[in-house]
Amino acid sequence: MYEVDLETNLHTLAPGLLRFCIGMMGSTTEGEDLAQESLAALVRFWKISGPPNSPAAFVYSVARRQAGRFRRRWKRFLPLNWDGTQSEPCIDAEAGYFDRQRAQQALVLLKKLPRQQKEALLITLNSDLSVEEAAQALEISVSAYKMRVHRARQCLRRWLEEQHERK
Repeated sequence: MYEVDLETNLHTLAPGLLRFCIGMMGSTTEGEDLAQESLAALVRFWKISGPPNSPAAFVYSVARRQAGRFRRRWKRFLPLNWDGTQSEPCIDAEAGYFDRQRAQQALVLLKKLPRQQKEALLITLNSDLSVEEAAQALEISVSAYKMRVHRARQCLRRWLEEQHERK
């Protein structure tokens, strides 16, 4: 799936990794920083030890661990009433209003998921990793990975149905 060339790997992995990191961090700026750090870790590892068995699993694993460290570090400095939401400026207020509204609802529901289910779902949605590589990136078995994705989808489906019934 991935080439042996470092530069090709970086170009192949970057888009999906960036989407994953933004989803994990909840902010474009912090997601970009996290993706950059993860790709830099791959470059350092590659130059010292040669290519890892699965560059994709390596990069996603680094990103997941770094996101956890970042959340733990900053949680100590946030006010108690902080809910983690950040609003980004809207460029065009009218165009795509309903798409933004649906995306916002999906992000709110995604934040309600347990961390492990959220990680598994974001890797599934934002990367082209195989099931085995995604499980390796999360450092769990394939069956545990599949179960986390299944449970995350079930929760989201149930919450969406409940919202639809209320309207």
